[in-house]
Amino acid sequence: MKNLKSILYSVIAVLVSLLITSCSPDNKDSSVPETPVPSLSKTELEDEAWHMEELYWEYVQNIDTVPYKTLWHDDFIGYPGFGDGVSDASKIASWIPDLHKDPDLKYSYTLHKKASNAIEDVVMVFYDTDYFWTDKDNKVVRKETYKFTHTWKKVDGNWLILGGMAALKNQDVLVD
Repeated sequence: MKNLKSILYSVIAVLVSLLITSCSPDNKDSSVPETPVPSLSKTELEDEAWHMEELYWEYVQNIDTVPYKTLWHDDFIGYPGFGDGVSDASKIASWIPDLHKDPDLKYSYTLHKKASNAIEDVVMVFYDTDYFWTDKDNKVVRKETYKFTHTWKKVDGNWLILGGMAALKNQDVLVD
């Protein structure tokens, strides 16, 4: 009986030891493979955000407002090129149909990247966009240039616009 008690105490000691070890913060479950989180360079982050800008404009070109609206964070606030005030995400696609309202003219655009800046996981992009309307003979009948800035952040694996601003670009040279 004394031998059985000794074995029982040894088993209990081993079990308690295993329990304490499994609760240790340094212990990792070896049955779950560890997936390293990829760390992107500043340039890679800026390139990804720029690609999102290109996608943004493809949606505008194709009047594809459903996926366009998925580019915006729910808490977005910005200063759009339309209207006189700030806007939230609820009105963000309202300007797109106006670009295409004349059935005799085709809308197109050209992007001119000016700068981008990644700070940790947030990327700010600055660029100009030329808007063109061409007639059936492919002659440009109207052109406007806007300046844009968007601030992007990857949320749950998706790049979203947190804030931004757009305005008609003044072609005059600023004088100090």
